[in-house]
Amino acid sequence: MESEGISRWLDKAMEGEGVAGAVLVNSSTGLCLGARGVATEADATFLTVAARRSLDKRAIGAVAYRDFKVLLSQLDSGVLVAVFKERKAPEASDGS
Repeated sequence: MESEGISRWLDKAMEGEGVAGAVLVNSSTGLCLGARGVATEADATFLTVAARRSLDKRAIGAVAYRDFKVLLSQLDSGVLVAVFKERKAPEASDGS
């Protein structure tokens, strides 16, 4: 993926509902290819390790990380996609 394509993909990912951040990672090396929003380059290593344990047979998974739900997908190209979504707050009961 060239840098312009990475930037376009990250910009488009940030338009999704409830998306707080996105990061693309080389899953072989754990190196960050690009990040937006609350996602940072420093998240790449943790997410690479987490993906090894949480991806299913379809190469899709999710982890709780920091205060976010992070949706993971590993592409055939070896790129790990991580999208940070806001966790939904539990609904408050008004006691009535």
